[in-house]
Amino acid sequence: MDPKQYFEDFNQVLSECLNDPQHQRSFSEAIEVLKQTQKDNSKIILIGNGGSSAIAEHMAIDLTKNAGLRALAMSGSPMLTTFSNDYGYERLFEKAIESYGDPRDVLIAISSGGTSRNILNGCMMARAKKMKIVTFSGFDAHNPLRQQGDINFWVNSRSFGYVELIHNLFLHYINDAIIGSVEYMIR
Repeated sequence: MDPKQYFEDFNQVLSECLNDPQHQRSFSEAIEVLKQTQKDNSKIILIGNGGSSAIAEHMAIDLTKNAGLRALAMSGSPMLTTFSNDYGYERLFEKAIESYGDPRDVLIAISSGGTSRNILNGCMMARAKKMKIVTFSGFDAHNPLRQQGDINFWVNSRSFGYVELIHNLFLHYINDAIIGSVEYMIR
């Protein structure tokens, strides 16, 4: 595999996303919805599986520590194993959101393929709890997760690496836009 071609292809996928007018609207809407959590004294809950879970954990820390918002990732081993054992893996995030989600909270659901049943069930519970839903997905344009969100980011690629990198990059942009700078002092 040629590294130059790999990164040229990545840049093409990223450029396509950035040139999509829907993404421009989604960025503005997501920034405002997340900033509103501070005014509402509500929180941001992030969910994902595998690499998307790592992105969720990373961004929960950055949104809390750097942007000053209340954010948490549903990813700790005791919680995951308990809810999975007691309710089944497909209901993991549904039960976590039922326990921790409140009206006016925001759910950020991250899934490369947008088809993970546990993520979709989490979205259904978030909707029942009157939470806003921001989705990050890829692969098929008509994936079920993309249909669940109030605000959606979709990456037109079937490469897990490209999709995960762009999700992470987009979330970093949103975090930095809330802060108002790409360079800031660590608190």
